[in-house]
Amino acid sequence: MKFKTFAASILAILGLKEWQKEDGKDTLTDEQTAALKNYGFSDSFLGAFKESLANGFAGEEEPADAQGNTRQAVLQGLLSDTTARLSAAQELIGQLNQTHEADTAAIEKKNQEIASLKQRVQILTAAAEEDPGRGAQHQAGGVGFNLSDEQQLGGLAGDMFALDRAYNQRAKAALLARQGIMVAQPVASSIDYTRLKDDLGAFYRVPWQDRLQSFLRELPSLESVFPLESGYQDLATLANIWLGEFSQADNTSSDFDDVVKGGYTFDDETLRMFDVMFAHKFKNLKELEKTWIGSLNREGSQVIKWSFIEFILAETAKKLHNERELRRINGVRKNPVVGEPGSAMGAADGLYEFIRKKVDGHTDINSAQTVYQIKPFVLGDITPANIGEKIYQGTGMIPAVLRDSGQLVLYMPSKMVVWYHKYNETVYGQNMDYKADIMYVKEYPSVRIVSIPNADEHERLIWTLDGNIRLYEHVPGEMVRFNIEQQDWTLKVWANWKESVWAVAVGYKYTDRAEMGYDRQLIFCNENDRPATLFIEGEKDKNPDVSTHQSVKTVANTSLLTITDVTGAIVGVPFTIQCGSTAYGVQIVKEEKFSLISADWEPSVGDTITMMKRADGKFIELERSTAAANVIAFAADDTTPSVQGGTEFVTGTNTKATAITSLDDAEAGVVYTIYGSGSTYASTIANSGNFVLTAAMTLSEGHSIQLVKGAGNKFFEVSRA
Repeated sequence: MKFKTFAASILAILGLKEWQKEDGKDTLTDEQTAALKNYGFSDSFLGAFKESLANGFAGEEEPADAQGNTRQAVLQGLLSDTTARLSAAQELIGQLNQTHEADTAAIEKKNQEIASLKQRVQILTAAAEEDPGRGAQHQAGGVGFNLSDEQQLGGLAGDMFALDRAYNQRAKAALLARQGIMVAQPVASSIDYTRLKDDLGAFYRVPWQDRLQSFLRELPSLESVFPLESGYQDLATLANIWLGEFSQADNTSSDFDDVVKGGYTFDDETLRMFDVMFAHKFKNLKELEKTWIGSLNREGSQVIKWSFIEFILAETAKKLHNERELRRINGVRKNPVVGEPGSAMGAADGLYEFIRKKVDGHTDINSAQTVYQIKPFVLGDITPANIGEKIYQGTGMIPAVLRDSGQLVLYMPSKMVVWYHKYNETVYGQNMDYKADIMYVKEYPSVRIVSIPNADEHERLIWTLDGNIRLYEHVPGEMVRFNIEQQDWTLKVWANWKESVWAVAVGYKYTDRAEMGYDRQLIFCNENDRPATLFIEGEKDKNPDVSTHQSVKTVANTSLLTITDVTGAIVGVPFTIQCGSTAYGVQIVKEEKFSLISADWEPSVGDTITMMKRADGKFIELERSTAAANVIAFAADDTTPSVQGGTEFVTGTNTKATAITSLDDAEAGVVYTIYGSGSTYASTIANSGNFVLTAAMTLSEGHSIQLVKGAGNKFFEVSRA
């Protein structure tokens, strides 16, 4: 052991500047040795240290960095031990003070012990080079207090000053309020004080390697794309006005009333706010003592494990944030069923569902009529091979008074932004004046492009004025304003809030689609949202619902489901149902509403049936397909299989580990679907090389991926299942 690394720490603990001498050699006195024993040093350590000290630590030289690390480790060890003893002593004296027949002598003795322990904590803290509880600002040359820091309170270093602590958020809000800046702040709860107590004391007692680790990362907020407004209730009115033509040639020789022209049409958007909730019950917490790392259990035998609950709620807040961000894009409100938990995506309408209802028609809450507000552009399917031409066509159809205003924005799913960049690179890359990765429509530079995150299922382009689409809430921070109630040996936690994605002005409300034009709307889009090749998952144990998309894939049910109807089917509009599972799958019997189909449908995984609703409510079968009949099999162990002659393929029965590195004979713009088979040596595709995926893919049985070829022999993921 290199005792020299402990020398500076021990001098600091003893409050000495230099060692005392005995026979010309450095030494520890008996009093100093006794004092160090009280700080937790063992007799064997002190004896060996004293001997090495007398020899001038001969042969113990080591790098300065190592000395600093060891010194810090010693201080942390001593500090953790002393802090633990101080906490235990304070807890004991609290119990003594509550005793009716208090032992005054014992209390006095314990008070003396506490005073001594506090003094030791102060000495050890002062000796630390960088105390995590105090932060680097106590070192020389620290930076100023920075309230704009989004991670740490004032930019101060150390976990204790992290802004994921509610008490630090309140402190920052109070400081900003003095500058006239009002921000939302979390309401104080017992969770806050438990965490504060943890930071002030037990922080030193829990080794980092024993702390619970979470890899949940917060998604980027859509609030960076659309403005957030607070204070709105359901059915709030967002007023707007449509103006007719007013100006004309001078005609003052006429009577005034004869030449009057122009008009005002007042309209409004009735904002719908959706009630959302979080509800959870912590139970069987006693079992944590058997399964949880022992050093993390700071509550002893207490049933309610606050330190664990605190951690879970902090992670829950991040998960709620992520769910809301996904819901703001992909949400489709489904009214709750009493006594049944609902899905996160069914809590509120998101951006694309809001647009769909304005295109396909919705019931106006004021007139109770079905109204249409957006006339979509008919652009056809958009692919990586034609996206530039489609964006040019769509933008050109917008009235010039809006298109050339400098305020028009094209909101595009993030995957399609990549398509657009690749398209421009392919078409214009050889031009001397080519600019890569431009974020505006190339032919209309005044129209800015904004990427919409988490929208990979969608292919709908949305044009509107900047700031027209907004996010709404009722009370800032309501989502993480947790209510906590202990009931016997369980703990109930819940939160309620309101949220919405809406636009200030959409378009004039037409009851007849044939009357619609582009001159009385402020939001524009193409006709297709999700591609027909994308199958959205249906709900467990329920009839398929095609109200939001015409391609639905069934899921595993609790028992074999006989489909008796198709919710949301529109007369004359085809839809397709795909079997996604045969684990208590689905069937359609040739009877009642399905009496016109060719035969009973008893599908295997991947089989599809395409139907259309008739005016009398019955369904006509258009076609059905069997996955095995339409899918081409790759050769076993093929790492660069050919996709010539088809669009749907299944991996072969491999005899060794097989990583697909490319798809031979692929055509740009064609969507290829690859189904997995087996589990032993299932083919894999890495998110690297020729493939740009959301994550690596293992194509075992029951899994599939859709890919489209872009420029430079790159294959981009469209979807996976």
